[in-house]
Amino acid sequence: MIFQEIPDTPIQTSFLALPPSTSIKKAIGMMAEVRASCAIIIENQKLLGIFTERDVVRITTNSSLIETLTLAELMTKEVITLKLSDTKDIFTLSRLFSRNRIRHLPVLDEQNQVVGVVTPHSIRNLLKPEYLLRYVRVMEVMSQQVIYGLPSDSILVVAQQMAIHRVSCIVIVDPQTLFPIGILTERDVVKFHHLNLDFTQVPAQDVMSTPLSTMCPHDSLWSVHQRMQDLNVRRLVIKQPTGELAGIVTQTQMLKMLDPTEMYHVMAQMQEIIDRQTNELQQLNQRLQLANGELEKLSTMDELTQIENRRRFNEFLAHEWKRLEYLGKPLSLIMCDIDHFKSYNDTYGHLAGDECLVKIAKSLREATRQTSDLVARYGGEEFVVVLSNTNSDGAERVAQNILTQIQTLQIPHASSEIMGFVTISLGVATVIPKQSSSPAMLLQVADELLYQSKRQGRNTYNCKLIATNSSI
Repeated sequence: MIFQEIPDTPIQTSFLALPPSTSIKKAIGMMAEVRASCAIIIENQKLLGIFTERDVVRITTNSSLIETLTLAELMTKEVITLKLSDTKDIFTLSRLFSRNRIRHLPVLDEQNQVVGVVTPHSIRNLLKPEYLLRYVRVMEVMSQQVIYGLPSDSILVVAQQMAIHRVSCIVIVDPQTLFPIGILTERDVVKFHHLNLDFTQVPAQDVMSTPLSTMCPHDSLWSVHQRMQDLNVRRLVIKQPTGELAGIVTQTQMLKMLDPTEMYHVMAQMQEIIDRQTNELQQLNQRLQLANGELEKLSTMDELTQIENRRRFNEFLAHEWKRLEYLGKPLSLIMCDIDHFKSYNDTYGHLAGDECLVKIAKSLREATRQTSDLVARYGGEEFVVVLSNTNSDGAERVAQNILTQIQTLQIPHASSEIMGFVTISLGVATVIPKQSSSPAMLLQVADELLYQSKRQGRNTYNCKLIATNSSI
């Protein structure tokens, strides 16, 4: 019987409803066919009772009852029920299951007609309990008192053990090691009746569910919850890493976590873990920020001279071009090249050459006046200076200052064709950025001006103000 869906509640609206005149044998067959854990007994739209898998197990030892009686004679008549309006309080439902040791709660509407059933399984499917179950270990909730049987036990003996101990399953263990190797459940007993198996002759090993899907005591309840959903089962066997049977976890035990006392205990544990992890994360983030800062610095810094590298120059020039284009302000670029640097290296060696490059880089930084300016090593003995919001006159003054600074260094250069000290040549280009031109154009003009200075004898500079409509 299927009713209209009731969203956002744990109500199973699809359930097996039978009249009280139904024979026990027929009821068991129908429960097996639709894999129902219970039958709701209804007559004239009125709830009369309930018949569950546990009832089937209870009467298994007396086959005559199955053959001769009806549901009216064996059903549980005093049924604990819920009103439809009470099904949204998950905590209340959980307490009802635990307090009354039941697994089925029929739900009635305002006319006292059954509209569905609530079970631990339906509650578990509704919940999204990751935040709670992830911090609880299986060992904290599992039942360690596991009733087990042997592979050679008949299914009648197994069913009798279920009835005596009022458990929903029997774990089958290896007789030598006592390692769990299979399981039989109440639902299996219902199925065996439907198949007309001989309960006295069929051994457990022939019909048990095997191999077992097991969990470990240190696993989280969240992983148990996920495994139950994946396998569509209501219990999982727990075993030690060495293989011994450790316990069992059922859906009913999972629901105990919804008890407010249990939740408070777990949430206190969670808060302690969260506080510790938050502190660790903050420390990690601080170290990560420092490391990222160092990496960023290394990725944009020339290792030898400790000024910006070509990558950083390209990024900065592109950024300033767009910014000054928007503002309509000038941008100047100075290309610098150390005169006769190859002969300097040949004369004094590469270590001295490196020292020379470091001194030149430092002087270039000192020659610029604005914090918005950038000095970078372009490659080899070439350097670039980007002067933001600087017109051609300002750029020329910086170029003059650079020449003066380099001459002041008085770095000996015996093989120079100009003088006995290291000198530098410059190309200075200025433009007001426009969409019709590009940073590459500015760089090309500055480079041509640099080589013009080289042709004029070096140790000098050439300047040019690029017209807005320049086609260069």
